[in-house]
Amino acid sequence: MRTVKPLTTQSVRMAVEGSSVARGARPNWLDSASDIRFVDYSSEGEDTLLHVEVPRLGEAAHEIYEQGELWDTKPAAEATAIDVFGQVISEVAAANPESVWFDRPLLARLKQLGKLFSEHLLSLRLPRDSVTVDKRVVQNAAQLSDRTPAPRQVRVVGVLDMIRHSTRSFALKMPDGAEVHGVVENLEQVDSLRHLFGKPALVLGKAVYRPSGTLLRIDAQAVENGEGQPVLFAKVPPPRSRKPPLPRRVASGKGWSGLSAFFGKWPGEETDEEWQEMLSELRR
Repeated sequence: MRTVKPLTTQSVRMAVEGSSVARGARPNWLDSASDIRFVDYSSEGEDTLLHVEVPRLGEAAHEIYEQGELWDTKPAAEATAIDVFGQVISEVAAANPESVWFDRPLLARLKQLGKLFSEHLLSLRLPRDSVTVDKRVVQNAAQLSDRTPAPRQVRVVGVLDMIRHSTRSFALKMPDGAEVHGVVENLEQVDSLRHLFGKPALVLGKAVYRPSGTLLRIDAQAVENGEGQPVLFAKVPPPRSRKPPLPRRVASGKGWSGLSAFFGKWPGEETDEEWQEMLSELRR
């Protein structure tokens, strides 16, 4: 349960906000929507049944469901976090490279499920359409993650067509009629978008791609007036095909190791495994 519960939280955030992770404090609605409580267990043949209590999303996140639609994946109000997690697993099991139900951080978290399975625990079966989580799903998550292009900095101009305060989300209508989804870093940025609503807006940020290479969303760092911007920016650039050069290595035996070679004592709380994951992404 300690391994699965964070996955349900990221799955719900992905479905509602379009991004499985975000900076800053976690919103109250997300804690309520992913409040899964283990209450009992029983057995059925050789299977162990876990009994949990989990709220319906429409009740736990009522302020979200009172607003209009933005992300196509927003679950039904009567669904639960377990249902959403089951949908993510279904998409990964099908190895769908065009899915909007996961991004690279969620796939990275799914890969961690591999350490759960052994000769004693072969799989987890979720109540939603009997979705099964097993080693094949973990392998698919790893392959989809490897196929996902690295994000790239972009400048994109389109008409600001939708703003959603509660999830820090917005949508641009592009000249060809396509809709580009984006997420800003904080609520203050959402408030600053109001004067641009219905007008051309220039979005500066990172384009996040699906495993297929198509755009999933833009993580916006700034949104400005887009009047008079070159037509060149009216289209989202494709992912870069070239991998960045590998970082230079410091020879061993010199009294230097890892980050301390550059910064001294690193002030962050990241584990070695988290740093390895981030470095792997940079090398892609």
